[in-house]
Amino acid sequence: MTASAIVLLVLSLVIVWGGLAVSIAMLARTPERSEWPQGWSHEAERLDAKEAAREAEAPTERDT
Repeated sequence: MTASAIVLLVLSLVIVWGGLAVSIAMLARTPERSEWPQGWSHEAERLDAKEAAREAEAPTERDT
């Protein structure tokens, strides 16, 4: 292997494993939320209603 190939190999390993280490550290420091703000479920229901209305307005699919 040439020196440039080894340098690129080491650089890519540092980027990948360093990203994993930073991700684990951030997750340990700020874990996912266990509680959501009041009204969050209502927002999800409203979005589901919008999705259903959009599907009702979709053009007819024809197999030709």
